[in-house]
Amino acid sequence: MASKDVVCDVQQSSDSSSRGNGSIPYKKLIQALLAISLGTIIEWYDFTIYTQLSKTLSKVFFPSTDPALQALSFWGVYAVGYISRPVGAVLFGHLGDTKGRGTCLLISVLVMGIPTVLIGCLPSYHSIGIAAPVLLAALRLTQGLAMGGEFGAAMVYLHEIADPRYKSVTGSLGYISLGIGVVVGILMVVLVISVIPADALIVWGWRVPFLMAITTLAAAVILRYNMPESIEFATSREEIDEDYRRRLKQQQKNQGGIALGDTVTSSRSRSTSTDMAVATTAADVVSKDALVVNSPDCKTAVTAADVESRVSAEDKHYVPVLELFRGYWSGLLLQMGYEAWIGASFYLGYSWLPSFFAQYAGLSMMLTLWMVLTCMVLFTIVVPVAGYLSDRGQPRVTATICICVVAGAASVPMFLAFRTQNLAACWLLQAASLAMTGYTMGILPAICSSIYPAGVRISGFNLGYNLGKCDVGCVQRDATRMAQQQRLGSLTAPDGM
Repeated sequence: MASKDVVCDVQQSSDSSSRGNGSIPYKKLIQALLAISLGTIIEWYDFTIYTQLSKTLSKVFFPSTDPALQALSFWGVYAVGYISRPVGAVLFGHLGDTKGRGTCLLISVLVMGIPTVLIGCLPSYHSIGIAAPVLLAALRLTQGLAMGGEFGAAMVYLHEIADPRYKSVTGSLGYISLGIGVVVGILMVVLVISVIPADALIVWGWRVPFLMAITTLAAAVILRYNMPESIEFATSREEIDEDYRRRLKQQQKNQGGIALGDTVTSSRSRSTSTDMAVATTAADVVSKDALVVNSPDCKTAVTAADVESRVSAEDKHYVPVLELFRGYWSGLLLQMGYEAWIGASFYLGYSWLPSFFAQYAGLSMMLTLWMVLTCMVLFTIVVPVAGYLSDRGQPRVTATICICVVAGAASVPMFLAFRTQNLAACWLLQAASLAMTGYTMGILPAICSSIYPAGVRISGFNLGYNLGKCDVGCVQRDATRMAQQQRLGSLTAPDGM
């Protein structure tokens, strides 16, 4: 008997050592992590090439003698993608919280990546007239729906499949991928602008970065096909069924009856009293052919099939966003505030400061571009460091509060230093700003994923992320971009373009 136990222990140890978190084999875990990373890279790659080619795309799709009107049209279509994101957050949140994380992530990367490639195939305004900007707006709208669900679902999935010892550093992989997507997008735009003449860039060169996304999209789809499902999600489905049974019990009590699972007749038990039923468990409820529910007025026969069909019907009509607002609205508001601050600080360092430097510090556009690139590399390095320290016991909320206080206190001296037009000061302070933002982003997924239970987690994370960061946090960036577009143009576009 002892030898048998030893063999069992060895088998369990061997099985455990081949799994990433006790439930997913390492091979599947690595595949899932790579699949999530590629999807996030596509999202931010598209975001970057679209914004950095803004002046060129404005001329292709919105020809006008008025540069301000041209810029307004371009950023108006850009805003369409943001407006649709909360809708996508609800749609893909429902899909992920009811049908599974893998299904949600596969569909979202397809709906996001295909329009990116199709944008590169669109005819210009001179070819098909007003249909060109309409088609561009439609594709941006579709992308916005997918982006509203992609990033939040990816963060939740990373959190749920991670080893409990490495929740933060695994979750930070999403923001590492964000940094990689931005850097690759900028490098691609720089390459295209440097190699292709300005005239050819307007005719066909702008299409190259969009069409290049097809390779990453194909790899992401292949890797996301049949990804292992989250154990927490599978458990949440059982909890939803149990919650329905509890509600059914309460409903019957309110109607004056005795709830299912209470006193009922069991075929496995004997009783000497003809007036008293024998108690049975909830498991017996679904395993017996029939149950007799006693009430003061009557006895009603309820078959196990009836119970299961009612539970199944409730499952089909389970709406995660309603459950979210019913029981977790305070957590949603908390995440929205958190995301708004982080979103504003990220776009300040990534998008607004380069324009500010060009206009007020006298720095060239190409120089500000390389400043952004180096700062984003630093950002990408800081993110996993923050996740690692968080997993080692550093208080997540305390660290976030400290960074917020430091950032707020340093904001006025920072802008005073910017006005000195000193290159070193501008570069170092921009790097410090993005480094602080990267640190908070490294621990954000672990904090925000813990706010919600698994049954509403994607819906909650998606809505909090998009209503906070993408809608509130982007107001500053979009307003500044549109105000300065006529004078500055795109970050990477040369003056003669």
